[in-house]
Amino acid sequence: MIIIEGLKLMVVGMTTVMLFLSFMILLIGLAARLTKDVTARELQAIEAEKQRLKREREMAKQAATPDDDVDIVVITAAIAAFEAERAAA
Repeated sequence: MIIIEGLKLMVVGMTTVMLFLSFMILLIGLAARLTKDVTARELQAIEAEKQRLKREREMAKQAATPDDDVDIVVITAAIAAFEAERAAA
């Protein structure tokens, strides 16, 4: 008799948990469908931001290149002048 009552309690408890979890799955699916458009816009905004940052990095890299070339030319000229002065002495 006690075992039957325990089995009934187990079945009722497991059924309650299964129904609750099934209900939660349905609610999560509903929320995903309702927010699908918002999520798509957020993903597009993130991708656009990545592209903008990539373009800015490329532009900064291109803008920095001439300055680097000038620095190399100046250093090379300074070394050549030093070596010429040293050879004359």
